[in-house]
Amino acid sequence: MIFRLMPGLKRIYHYKKSYITGDLTAGIIVAILFIPQSMAYAIIAGVPLVIGLYAATLPLIVYALFGSSKYLSIGPVSIVSLLAFSGISSFAQPDSSYFLELILLLGLIVGSIHLIMGLLKTGYFFDYISPAVISGFTSAVAIIIALNQIKSLLGVSLPPYNDFFSYTLEIIKKLHETNPYTILIGIGSICMLIIIKKTTSMSLGPLIVVIIYTLFVNFYALQKKGVDIVGEIPKGLPELSLNIPTLDIIQLLLPIAFTIAFISFLESYAVVKTLAARDKEQINTNQELVGLGLANISSSLVGSIPVAGAISRTAVNYQSGAKTNLSLLITAACIIITLLFLTPLFHYLPKATLAAIIILAVSNLINLKEITLLLRTSPINAVLLISTFLATLLLNVFWGLLIGIGLSIFINMIRRTLFYTVDKNYK
Repeated sequence: MIFRLMPGLKRIYHYKKSYITGDLTAGIIVAILFIPQSMAYAIIAGVPLVIGLYAATLPLIVYALFGSSKYLSIGPVSIVSLLAFSGISSFAQPDSSYFLELILLLGLIVGSIHLIMGLLKTGYFFDYISPAVISGFTSAVAIIIALNQIKSLLGVSLPPYNDFFSYTLEIIKKLHETNPYTILIGIGSICMLIIIKKTTSMSLGPLIVVIIYTLFVNFYALQKKGVDIVGEIPKGLPELSLNIPTLDIIQLLLPIAFTIAFISFLESYAVVKTLAARDKEQINTNQELVGLGLANISSSLVGSIPVAGAISRTAVNYQSGAKTNLSLLITAACIIITLLFLTPLFHYLPKATLAAIIILAVSNLINLKEITLLLRTSPINAVLLISTFLATLLLNVFWGLLIGIGLSIFINMIRRTLFYTVDKNYK
């Protein structure tokens, strides 16, 4: 019975010693990628950097035990961080204690939605949502995330993002205020990340760039010349605490929570299905909902932001030779060691370098080439992708997703009705 509830525990119980090398190697490599990503995605969410690291500890351990995938790397991801920030900042001032309180409660509500859906076995609902909707949505969100990092890349202050055209205009207006040292670091970080990616198969680029530019800023004291650095990151593990939201807060956060619950699961499930197909294994949709739900609830318990499965880290985990979910536990152990002993090493890390890491990471999510293919093979899905993309980019992330899902469900219902009518007439 316990193995049915905790598939990950079953894998560890039946562990083979021959797997240890692959799991150990993969776990360490993913942790090296995870540390700078966690801090970068905390910036997107508008929370202290250490909170991003907290999300890479207990949530990852919980998913490793309750999730059905051997490889899925749970933690902060760019899209979910932006959704959380966009939603909460609409009624709470960023950097305020109220904003932080709401974003921490958000993970609890998101996790509860996942958990309820999993226990009620409603996973089949996601079959109604076209992959074209997700592709259009993630492509638009990736562009929005990249635009939001321009201020850190240039060393200028910008107003909150409202829409694509007005924000782009604000960037152009601020070009004369750029900090030359910040631009040097930002562009240098991007170039170095691209070179490392093209010249090596290892995913060490983010860590190498973080080390080089942290030393560079420290050596030349560039923080005194206007370069923005991350500063002090508290040492130590997070404290467990359960905060129960009031009914008013639940009503306030529920629309955002539903949006994040859908997107975080769809992003996670897409990569899980792909890797399971390669290994010729079955994935239980409802168990995935339970695993991701418990991970989000545990993220709230440690005082962190909503989490999801990361496509890039999961792919690195798989390609680095992971054999079981022990690799996920090894990654979590590395993050815990970092929190206990290594956070002072990141004091002089420039935010421009983190912006560069974010921009290159989300650039992989932009998949507009698919439009050309869909126009030839499936015009309806092309319309879905374009509609979702434009609505997300020109309106906002919530309306973009709602429009995309609404159109997808409507088209699917029409298709099924027509199929049923044709099949009935044929009989």
